[in-house]
Amino acid sequence: MIKLLISLVAILCSAQVLAQGKGSSKLKPLYFQADKNNLQVLPQRFEYTLIDDDRLKVGDILIDTTQVTFQIEPSGDKEGTFRIHFTWPAGLIKDGELAIKNNSGKAIFNAIATKKELKITQGQKKAEEEHLRSEIATFTVEGVEANLVNDMKYFPFMVFCIYKESEETRLYLCSKELYLSSQQGQMVVKSRSATKRSAQIEINGKVVGNQGIIYLNDRSETVAFKAQTQTGAFLEVETRKKDVDFKDLVVSEDNTKIILTATGAEPVDETKVKKLSETDWQIALPKDRPVLYLKGEGDIPMRQEFYVRGNLPREKSRPFLSPRSASRTYSSSLTFNGITPEGVQVRPVEKDTAAKVEPTKKNQFQWTIRDIPAGAESRRYLMVTSDNNEFQVGYDVFRGHPMSISLGLHYQTPAAVAFAEIEYQWWFENFLMINADWSRFRFGISLERDQQVIEKSGEGKIDFTTVHLNWRAKPGFNLSESTWGLSFPLQMLQAEGVSSTAYGVGAFLLKKPHRWLKPLMHWTEVKFDYLLGSTGDFKVTSAYILRAQGYWQASNQLYWRYGLDLSSYKFDPSSGTEEMQIGLNGGALWKF
Repeated sequence: MIKLLISLVAILCSAQVLAQGKGSSKLKPLYFQADKNNLQVLPQRFEYTLIDDDRLKVGDILIDTTQVTFQIEPSGDKEGTFRIHFTWPAGLIKDGELAIKNNSGKAIFNAIATKKELKITQGQKKAEEEHLRSEIATFTVEGVEANLVNDMKYFPFMVFCIYKESEETRLYLCSKELYLSSQQGQMVVKSRSATKRSAQIEINGKVVGNQGIIYLNDRSETVAFKAQTQTGAFLEVETRKKDVDFKDLVVSEDNTKIILTATGAEPVDETKVKKLSETDWQIALPKDRPVLYLKGEGDIPMRQEFYVRGNLPREKSRPFLSPRSASRTYSSSLTFNGITPEGVQVRPVEKDTAAKVEPTKKNQFQWTIRDIPAGAESRRYLMVTSDNNEFQVGYDVFRGHPMSISLGLHYQTPAAVAFAEIEYQWWFENFLMINADWSRFRFGISLERDQQVIEKSGEGKIDFTTVHLNWRAKPGFNLSESTWGLSFPLQMLQAEGVSSTAYGVGAFLLKKPHRWLKPLMHWTEVKFDYLLGSTGDFKVTSAYILRAQGYWQASNQLYWRYGLDLSSYKFDPSSGTEEMQIGLNGGALWKF
């Protein structure tokens, strides 16, 4: 069995090495975090203005409510049917659900508009509004029945709405009161202008002025915005800010632009953004007016301003770390090798008494950090002196919990037996003490004991001890990063006076739950073990164990777990307990 496990590990390692190719030889930059280097990051803010009877502005988006309408014409595809052309301002809502409501507020027509089916054009705007976005979306529905169109002729008025909802956002845009008329023998949808209403803005249920700003300091703060024009059109927005980390800035060589690198909420103007990775982006802003609009929840624009308080760092002052510098670890301390440009010196920040910087060769240094907090990402800093200016550079490190212990109960039916469970897991930073891509954060072992505590009358007691060697396809931390993987179980079955050791193969899948399961759990895990055979006083000819579990994270280290499982064992000689068992399990897991 040991030889088999060693062979399997060798196969996995060889496959991983072949799949990886050459590693990156680029130096790792240390980042000039914006708010630590003379660039003050002001709170994000939600801006609004009710411009006139028909138009309003939200952030950098111009919304002309006269464009929220539809027109009807005979369909050329099928005789006796009609097509409807819908239009609306697309700055806030590009896709969503459409509805035409009659004068009683009942929806008489519904459709779903997707981004692929839309035609986007530029709307009209005044010269002083050139900086605003004013896109118009057009969406066409074919095959509308004649009966519906005939009914529309008799409604005093109708309202066209487009809306979109999610967990974090609610968007609702509705037109003026519309009616179907006839003009030169053709059907025309017109707006009623006789009914005037009081134009007003509501913020979180309170009437406010027609122009204003809401500062958002925390992601938990929600904005509930409602605007109504005099002509009856209205817009409802419920949103909140997205977090953003402006982790790096440098000033351009001509001292006219600030080059920002960030992760999190992205700018609304994608044409000016350079994507560096799935999470990181970069943008250049004018130094004399550093302002941009970021996407809040639902892509609602949030104004982000900066204030320059002094000299800003330049790219030529940036220190670097070696390509092999770790950004993830299970250890409480790390040591990095770095290099500085000519004339640049580095030292620990005064508050970081656990850090140490030692010069090694010319323009090279060794940086040691200690007391890295477990279970979270932390940013450690160095002071940089360049051209008589002092700046700070940072480096992010995540320290995981390598071990966990789990306690629980497990009940099986129809056998009507129960087990007390205890499991210990240990994940390795460098498997077999080898610091390589194939071995780093991929392997772990687990030891599980299932002790029978409720027996069925007339049947013998059996206990299980299982050892797993686990391999992650994607390197990372358990219950922190999704992955699938393989496992190699070795299970000892102990009955009264006899025992057997079975071996096999398995697989597992760890991922975030689907949206509808998120209120119930933070992680889902599916495990499958198949036992191929055994040695001992009796034989396990085959067996399978399929377990699905959910994990609810109660704290940084504590998880509640619960789930279902199916299992079946075949023995030689055969046993009366070989039918498939359905199990319920629950317990707690502690990471350390």
